[in-house]
Amino acid sequence: MSKYYTSNVCLQDGNLGTISGASSTRDGKEPTVPAWIPESRNSTDILIKPLKPRLFPQLMAALLTCWVNLASGASLGYATPALPSLQHPNSRLHITESQGSWVAGLVMLGALGGGMLTGPCISLGRRRALWLIATPLTFAWVLIALAQNVWFLYVAHFILGTCLGIIADASQLYVSETASAQWRGALGCIPALMFNVGILTCYTAGAWLDWEELAFFGGGLTLPALLFPIILPESPSYLVAQENMKEAIAALHWLRGATYDITAEYQELLHCEKGPGVLERLQGLCDHEAFLPLFLTGAIRALSRFCGLRAILCYTQTILLSSHSSLDVEVATVITGAVQLIATLVACGLLDRLGRRKLLIASQAIMGLSLVGLACYHYYHEDLRNTHGTLVGWLPVVAIMVYIIANSIGLAPVSGILIGELVPQRHRSIASSITGAISWLSAFIVTKTFLDLRSILNLHGTLWLYGSICLTGIPFVYFFLPETRGISQYGIEVLFKATKDHSNKITETKMGQSKCLMVLHVHTEKASICDECLTQSSEISSPDNISV
Repeated sequence: MSKYYTSNVCLQDGNLGTISGASSTRDGKEPTVPAWIPESRNSTDILIKPLKPRLFPQLMAALLTCWVNLASGASLGYATPALPSLQHPNSRLHITESQGSWVAGLVMLGALGGGMLTGPCISLGRRRALWLIATPLTFAWVLIALAQNVWFLYVAHFILGTCLGIIADASQLYVSETASAQWRGALGCIPALMFNVGILTCYTAGAWLDWEELAFFGGGLTLPALLFPIILPESPSYLVAQENMKEAIAALHWLRGATYDITAEYQELLHCEKGPGVLERLQGLCDHEAFLPLFLTGAIRALSRFCGLRAILCYTQTILLSSHSSLDVEVATVITGAVQLIATLVACGLLDRLGRRKLLIASQAIMGLSLVGLACYHYYHEDLRNTHGTLVGWLPVVAIMVYIIANSIGLAPVSGILIGELVPQRHRSIASSITGAISWLSAFIVTKTFLDLRSILNLHGTLWLYGSICLTGIPFVYFFLPETRGISQYGIEVLFKATKDHSNKITETKMGQSKCLMVLHVHTEKASICDECLTQSSEISSPDNISV
């Protein structure tokens, strides 16, 4: 029994002769036949199996690098359990409701500054940026724990937000650029997943810890982020852009597995255009191939913020208390974090199955209807007063849970991965700064204005406003956002590139992906030809070799 590897295709035959374009196993010895290869029934059967890149090293790279997302996610969840503790009369540091809104809002304002710094930071390396940012993140947690007045909290939360703004895009780019095309959707959810793990961890710990102890707890969560990135490779796309080819090849081997042929992927990375200077990049943003993906990414990110998620998460306890929910608000807060985490796990499996557009449309529709339903509950609150204590008392919690589930399955993960899905490699640094600034400015506006909107429009009016924004995003996604599921890094480069037909002067935009055609010529009467999803048997003429 002979076994050969060529171009990520495994060939097995009872008695193959000379093979052109194929090589024996790496050690030159007869290998043990893997379990997935059945025995040959006769000497004319050729079994062909395409090799796939290993998932485990890509998964570990994403999880360990995104540990800093977990610590930063805790900063997002800190305000929800900490604000009631800070406003308690017996607290060592007592703050007012207005000061509390600034504490929650300054995280978003700091993230705005961090979003603008993302471009220069990730130009130093995606992994390196995540590693270095763990130090100020730890310092901010300690500053909160030792706060002597509210200004300590302001400064610390601004630092937390700055770190958050850098981490969000740097981690998303690292995962998108290290993941293979068939796993990019699922692995692209890991940054959001780790953020949600941090939020849930902070919610759970906040049920027992006061604001000081919770801050020390957050600092402890950050410490592993100082070590994990050291053992991981840098993004191959970044290394190729820096013309560090030897490390790029080593990183691809580490991420894809020793037996996987990285030649095709490496060649695609070489064809990706290198990043120009800052002035050229700013001028290049006016080109169709850069402006349109930048506009779409910024619009979806702004939409994900103005749907009101940050305000609802920060003021979950306030909303539930106003609703006179029959469920304890602290328990409901922990359930909210758990639901958000589970929904993000579900999104990991759905993004590569259903695609981005379907999830976005379904997510926004469900979110909008949930907020409208919650608003109607508050509007008819007086009429429902006599039904409290029954199932009606659960309606606010259910509406919030459905809203968070829909957001975590569609809008939240997709708005995060678009920077690595739509924007070409050479524009990603500056695009990250621009779209990050748009995203976090929107989040700051939503978080800071929630209490003001509630006083002007009442709670039901504010929820109706957020719900209408969710529903408005549906036609935008349907008509303007292309599907990017399964497109390779080079496919992303040409996704919005306009090509002009000089014969008829018509300009058209190429979208989509092409598949490789594999042709086998076999010195036998029968062969099996396999691609990613189809197996065919055919009678083939008899040249003297196999060529792939």
